[in-house]
Amino acid sequence: MKKYIVLTCASIAIIGLVFLGASHAQELSPSQSTPKGVPSNRADMLKALDRLKYREARLPLPPANEDSNLPVSNSSASTSIQSGGRTSMGVVNNGRMRNLYLPPELQIRGGRYPAVSDQGLPYDFSTELFWIVSRVNNCHYCLGHQEHKLKSVGVTEPTLLALDSDWAAFPEKQRAAFAFTRQLTLAPHTITDRDIDALRVHFSEEQILDMAFTVGRYNATNRWTDSLGIPQEEQREFVSTLDPQVASTPSQVAPVGFPKREKFDDYTDWLAEFERQSTRQPRLSMASFEPHDGIFAHEQLLSEIPAAGPAFVEQLHQARIVGQIPVGLRDQIAYVAAREDQAWYMQNVSRTRLLAEGLSDHEIFQLTAGSSSSGAQSVALQFVKKLTTHPQSMTDQDIQNLSHFYSSEQIAEIVYHTGLAATLNRVTEVVCLGW
Repeated sequence: MKKYIVLTCASIAIIGLVFLGASHAQELSPSQSTPKGVPSNRADMLKALDRLKYREARLPLPPANEDSNLPVSNSSASTSIQSGGRTSMGVVNNGRMRNLYLPPELQIRGGRYPAVSDQGLPYDFSTELFWIVSRVNNCHYCLGHQEHKLKSVGVTEPTLLALDSDWAAFPEKQRAAFAFTRQLTLAPHTITDRDIDALRVHFSEEQILDMAFTVGRYNATNRWTDSLGIPQEEQREFVSTLDPQVASTPSQVAPVGFPKREKFDDYTDWLAEFERQSTRQPRLSMASFEPHDGIFAHEQLLSEIPAAGPAFVEQLHQARIVGQIPVGLRDQIAYVAAREDQAWYMQNVSRTRLLAEGLSDHEIFQLTAGSSSSGAQSVALQFVKKLTTHPQSMTDQDIQNLSHFYSSEQIAEIVYHTGLAATLNRVTEVVCLGW
């Protein structure tokens, strides 16, 4: 009898621990049915970054140990995503997801991507820009990685707190770049000549172009990792040595609202704005190109960025010829994203392609209305609209809606092409390309 009672008590204790563990996991696991909250301060942000370890990816992601035989890059401070998703940071779930679902030609392999600048911007500075982009987009996965990289090069907790709450602690040059990065991420349609002139005080034209391209790539990465719900790697630690009250200083970077975007819902107004925008002059003198048959101005522009630029242009070419989703849908994604961002040059590029594919201007105009006769197309383009303008608000339901019509590989490509558009829209609007 005593033995039976002892075993029963032990069982009760074990059951209690099981329930306690389940309760703890439930507490740690972020909600997947509603958009995750935006942490209002550094203390809450670090808790949110740690919770991301416990979420389930929105596309199937096998256990990391199944990739354990893949080589690790020894490149110091590298942000490259090598084959199979292993880097100098260990197994990276972002890379593993790309390896699983994207064609090899669209995966990022080797080289510098994208936090190491080509125009001499210091590594820690460009990583701070990535941190700001990720904070604005509420991308906890990328925030976690930038925290790791900044700390690895000696950035302290007080500096990270200042990055979130008080830019007065930084030199004027960095403050100008920080403000530009936040604006270009949150509201690319609001960039003006005055914003670029503010950068010219501190940066060359080449550096401004490189910064726009880099920030654009960071925005693409956020849209990939966050919309797919990629979990944070378990080996990352997110702790602060700051006094709890200090760590609760309110963020000045996290979004609290979204600037209005002109929709141009009237067809005649839309055509008239196209005509007006076509004559605009580029803000950077290096962007004045002579027309070339078959070569778009944005391809010429990006080719001016050493190393990363030509490689990116090659990826643009590959993105048109490889993959499972139809080319027509890729062009529709580019058009819808450009229209949502009010990126007129990229609207014209995709409009030109769609006209060549047999759509009329009026049919192109209607693509953002969600009234397509194809249920699959309509769901995809509504997803693109949301991911373009409000990446902070993505949920499991958004991916589930796509899964009724598309395979995991096709969903990955839809996300990839939306991210590609986020990069191109930002670069071309900063430069103010015409046609």
